[in-house]
Amino acid sequence: MLLPVPALLALAAALLRGGSLRHLAALPFRGSTFIFTSLAIQVLVYMPFVRTSPLVLHWGGLIYIVALGFALAGALRNWSLGTPVRMATLGLAFNAIVITANGGYMPTNVAAMHAVHRDAKAHEVASQQLYSNTRPAGASTRLGILSDVIPIASPGGWGNVYSIGDLLLAAGGAALVYSATRRPYAG
Repeated sequence: MLLPVPALLALAAALLRGGSLRHLAALPFRGSTFIFTSLAIQVLVYMPFVRTSPLVLHWGGLIYIVALGFALAGALRNWSLGTPVRMATLGLAFNAIVITANGGYMPTNVAAMHAVHRDAKAHEVASQQLYSNTRPAGASTRLGILSDVIPIASPGGWGNVYSIGDLLLAAGGAALVYSATRRPYAG
């Protein structure tokens, strides 16, 4: 849940340094249909009445891979916007690779999850009675180095366990928001 925070902080910093929301709004962003479709799918599968449905519990991994494919297609449409987008796209690609390699779920280091959430969240993810795009990492986990292994705690319990891909996504998004808000896009 902390992933949007760096972009919001970057936006605030850019505005405080004389940036303009007009510059950000003028960014020639493409592929928004792909990205919004991905977000809609992800929001839908987490709705309480859908999250417990047999269809989503059985096919959730595949649905999530499709949603990531849409997000990646949208991100790739913006490759020409420069290094921040490329960094975020690389992060998204890392996440998509590890999730696909593990059947549609992001493996999460259990010790890191306990460090951030204590027992309640770790038990919820392990029980698999609600759809979740994460599963506890185990002996059969593929590409574990790319999975959720970085615990980041925060006040109010908003912390989580993040992957290298998540950090690249957050850093790329923040850099894009900051630079696009500070000055007009030069193409």
